[in-house]
Amino acid sequence: MKGRRVFWSLGFCMGSESSGSARGYVSITLAAVLWGTMGVLAKLAYAYGISPIILIALRHVASFGTLFFVLLPFRRGSMRIRRSDLLLFVVFGVFATAFQRLAFFYAIDLTTATMAALLFYTYPVFVTIAASFLLKEKITRRIVSGIVLAFLGVALVVRAYDVSALRANSVGIVFGLLSSLLFVVYFFLAKKLRGGYEGWTLTLFGDGIGALMLLPVVFINFPSIVAFPLELWILILVIAWVPSLLAYLLYSYSLKFVKASKGSILGVMEPLTAAVLSTAVLGENFELLQIVGISFALTGVIVLFLKKRNSKQMQV
Repeated sequence: MKGRRVFWSLGFCMGSESSGSARGYVSITLAAVLWGTMGVLAKLAYAYGISPIILIALRHVASFGTLFFVLLPFRRGSMRIRRSDLLLFVVFGVFATAFQRLAFFYAIDLTTATMAALLFYTYPVFVTIAASFLLKEKITRRIVSGIVLAFLGVALVVRAYDVSALRANSVGIVFGLLSSLLFVVYFFLAKKLRGGYEGWTLTLFGDGIGALMLLPVVFINFPSIVAFPLELWILILVIAWVPSLLAYLLYSYSLKFVKASKGSILGVMEPLTAAVLSTAVLGENFELLQIVGISFALTGVIVLFLKKRNSKQMQV
């Protein structure tokens, strides 16, 4: 009888662990899908004449304001940081949050939603290269193959084989790669700060400092901002709440059940979602070589994620 109770207890624990892992993977996938809607939503907002810098400024203000009033009554402890970490948070808010997202939104404006998402998603390549210098990680043949595949794929997606198309998209490509490079700053700073702070603290202060930095943009353009149509305001709030706060909430929830290093590979759903939605909603078309490039780039990123999963360096 005792053995039977032990058996059922073990079965319950294994079932609970399996169920928890499933919830974690589903949450990560949903978060990545929501992140993938960012480019399409931004493109829809641009159709109303809003500039990327005003859009990202209002996104920061809305995101920070919402999170502030949610955390104030329920998680006030998440709203405090140590004075010694203030400089790190300023760098985090200005460069890793505001400038990174601004570069990404300009990439969306100047290229396509899919191209911007894929350019941003080269960040594992830059994280790997940075880790080889900063953390003295060894660059193996497998890592090199992943990097080569990723950049070959990106070259095909941006149509490097077509000089006129490459020239037309050159500024947007630079902004897309810049968003990826700035996310490396986010990656390492978040990795350092998460040792002493909750994810909500990072989001609150990152968006808050970013909003403070971009507030002059809001003041200068206030007369035109108050005249925005209701449809545009809905898009701004959706961008601030759905692919930003809700996606982060799902991602944070998933980390209760799944390690970031195990679930990070599901992040490839972000550029795939951007590609599907940009085709269905915006009518963006892809050449055959661009489709091949997407598969090459994502394969290269997956190779790097699998490597990082084993070395446990890709956790944020």
